[in-house]
Amino acid sequence: MTTRLYCYVDESGQDTEGDLFVVSVIVADEARERIAQQCEKIEAATGKGRVKWTRSDYVRKQEYIRLILREPELANSLFFAVYRNSKEYFSLTVQTIARAIAMRGEKSYKATILIDGLPRSQQRRVGSDLRRLRVQIRKVRGMRKEENDALVRLADAICGFVRAAVEGNPVMAQLLEEGKRNGLLSEL
Repeated sequence: MTTRLYCYVDESGQDTEGDLFVVSVIVADEARERIAQQCEKIEAATGKGRVKWTRSDYVRKQEYIRLILREPELANSLFFAVYRNSKEYFSLTVQTIARAIAMRGEKSYKATILIDGLPRSQQRRVGSDLRRLRVQIRKVRGMRKEENDALVRLADAICGFVRAAVEGNPVMAQLLEEGKRNGLLSEL
């Protein structure tokens, strides 16, 4: 039986001009709607709401991440990669998607890839590059309004959270280590 995978992708760090680049990938299967509903409950409970990570209050960000990293439904779904000293943003994003799907370990699947801010003109290229890496693609789409989808917001939050941790925020660094230790967050 073929599993349908949905990959929500975001990146952060192009503003560092290659010093730091973070890509997060959220991989969900048939439980996607349940996971999205749980993320929305966490957004409401923490007061983070539907806003982007950068527009959210710091205390709310911490509580949101704490609750996300305790959500068993997200096991084997949260992936990230950190790159340094490279401006190859496009190829690094494609590689990260392929590695996240491979780490997920599905044998028979078709993946729908949803990338925040991906222009329509780049969708075919992403699909072709992923197919070359032997990723079984159903379709590739760009997402314009991340406020409309809880899993796109989650990818945005994981990116911002990992970036803050890597840049030295002690609370976020501790949460990052906790997430990796408890197996909910996988570094690629």
